Amino acid sequence: MEKDKPLNNKESVNKPNPIVDRPYFEFNDLKKGQEEHGHFVIRNIGGLYSSFEIFVLEKDPFVKIISSAPQHDNQPDKFPMKVCFEAKAEDWSRRYLNTIIIRIDNEDEKVIVELDTQTKPVNDFAHIIEPGYMRKITSLINKIEKKSSAEISVVTIESLEGKTIEKYSNELFNTWGIGKEDKNNGILFLIDINENKYRIEVGLGLEKLISPDFISSLFNQFDTPYFKVKKFGSGIYKTIGRIADKIYKSSK
Repeated sequence: MEKDKPLNNKESVNKPNPIVDRPYFEFNDLKKGQEEHGHFVIRNIGGLYSSFEIFVLEKDPFVKIISSAPQHDNQPDKFPMKVCFEAKAEDWSRRYLNTIIIRIDNEDEKVIVELDTQTKPVNDFAHIIEPGYMRKITSLINKIEKKSSAEISVVTIESLEGKTIEKYSNELFNTWGIGKEDKNNGILFLIDINENKYRIEVGLGLEKLISPDFISSLFNQFDTPYFKVKKFGSGIYKTIGRIADKIYKSSK
């Protein structure tokens, strides 16, 4: 919490009235750990004041106030004031909301900051999938969901953060909630480039269909040979395509 002493101790009949030039910020599609910055200007269009403070309302906020200073040099009062802040995505697949409170005496103004790390069908955090294959894989996954309701998510990462790939993929699968809740028909294809490991996590509703033996055959046929020569997009696309064939046949 940031507090300032009053610049003017005179009493006023009129109450202070804080306003901001931008009351809402939204940052979309951030990665885990990514930061965004924003700023706004506070003005007092009311009377004199005796105290001022600015703080983030929520506990454990993702927003941090970086600076607050008069907008112009040599202005007689602290207002208009420019406030700069930082917003950081602490995790994937979450929507955050923080409220910055600007309080002049007992009069409050609010600035809402929303940060979205919702995922897409293909989340290439390791930047290994060619743009053409990004479109093809995304289109295929969307088609699978439309025809069968099964949800598939592809994730590439640069580190398992000290976890086994089994633990990492299981936690990510459950945190993101992949698959329809009433069908448990989600699939997560996770590729870690640092340790050259990959895994397909399957929801309970598809475990019999997408069996460990079937997954092993996919890895041997597509992923191991394609990933070895850095053709990640092609290997992923062929793998998802074979999974799609299996799902389509089972629904006939």
